[in-house]
Amino acid sequence: MLKTLGLHAGTTLVELLISMAIGFASLTAMASLVGHGIGLNTQLLAKSRLDEELNAIVELLVNDIKRAGYDANTNSIVSDPNTLVSPFLHSVVIANYPTEATKSCLLFAYDRNKNGQLDTVNTNENYGYRLKDDAIEIRLNGLGCGINGWHDLSDPHVVKVTKLKFILHSLQRASVKASRIELIVEAELRNNAAISKRIHTFFTIKNYG
Repeated sequence: MLKTLGLHAGTTLVELLISMAIGFASLTAMASLVGHGIGLNTQLLAKSRLDEELNAIVELLVNDIKRAGYDANTNSIVSDPNTLVSPFLHSVVIANYPTEATKSCLLFAYDRNKNGQLDTVNTNENYGYRLKDDAIEIRLNGLGCGINGWHDLSDPHVVKVTKLKFILHSLQRASVKASRIELIVEAELRNNAAISKRIHTFFTIKNYG
């Protein structure tokens, strides 16, 4: 006896095409979302790199420049200011490299080895920082602002320093004189100028007045 074959429901070609289209659209949206996430993460990492490097450099500059004028013989000089004069007096000089903006170089000195003398042999106690060729440089061997031979402190291949400015302010508190430095630093990523950072800070040089 023959059995009657029943109709079996299945997926039509149209339904299959619609399902494939929906799946493809979902994958495209997911890929776009992942790509956006990767791009955003890369940008955040780049900004973090700039922030960390610039913050570290500014902290170094501030802590070092604060030492300007320190002399281990300060007590003796204060007791007899007419006879004893500190060799670190008037060591703070603000100038610039010839091709850079004004006030983009600061020179100073302090008694690093605490012997009461301004040493220039072996340990040179003349220090400084300047802007040159999109980089912050540190002074070597007591060289002047306009002389080549300084050493890069920032990495010009990664960070482009667009501004470095030092402004010296005099402070008078009762009979005590002191100096205050206004420091402005602006920088951007070498390969992405849209990622930039600006630091504007003030600090007092307690030993210099």
